[in-house]
Amino acid sequence: MTITEFNNKMNLDGWVRVKKAYSPALMDDIKKDMEDLDSIYKPIQERAGVGNESKNAYHHTLLACKSMFKLLSPNPVALYLEEYFKGKYILNTLGASNVLPNSNIYTQNVHRDVRSHTGEFRLAINTLVMLDDSTEENGATWMLSGSHKTPNQPDDEYFFDKAVRACGNSGDVLLFDGNIWHCAGINNSDKPRRIITPIYSKPFMKQQLDYPRALGASFQNHITDELKQVLGYNALTPTSLKEFYQPIDKRFYKADQG
Repeated sequence: MTITEFNNKMNLDGWVRVKKAYSPALMDDIKKDMEDLDSIYKPIQERAGVGNESKNAYHHTLLACKSMFKLLSPNPVALYLEEYFKGKYILNTLGASNVLPNSNIYTQNVHRDVRSHTGEFRLAINTLVMLDDSTEENGATWMLSGSHKTPNQPDDEYFFDKAVRACGNSGDVLLFDGNIWHCAGINNSDKPRRIITPIYSKPFMKQQLDYPRALGASFQNHITDELKQVLGYNALTPTSLKEFYQPIDKRFYKADQG
């Protein structure tokens, strides 16, 4: 897909699909990494009293599945992300969903990924990495094309009458405007549909989890420049006057972050 084609489709529909972005081997590695997520997440979710609301949804899985770093660097859709934001961007959040047969998950409610409609200002973009093939049978995501231009949520009857299914194959990636109305489908197959949803934003937007602090300051010394940028190490917030007053090359929030 050319940049012109990407821009035209994003402007018109609010979403695109990039085919075969990731290798089958990486998809298999991530699925294997995800096998033990319940043992990590369930105790935390249940202690917090949100076990039912969070069922089969795992947030900030970078902290548990190291193979997912390979989704971010090298990132095969980086050129499209740079074009969308017209410059630098960071990871706002990254999570995994396991849409089981005939089960409910909160992402099956019609929603968008930014709380306030931002119009033509591109604050955030969602990407959906298909670990498994996504079909109508197993609950492929519903997309209401063009709805990124609409601030008000459509009622369910209108949404499901006009929306289309974003089907694809393992390794494909969806990119969709943070303003678009969408939802996961119901899985009527006999196998799970597993997806990863990295959401990227302008660097000044607060991350849903402070990845640099969670991973540690020294982590940036052992990763690529691309990953350092995406994780937010170039868009940090100082916590003291000493950290704030720094020469240009050592400032927490770099000048090229917008």
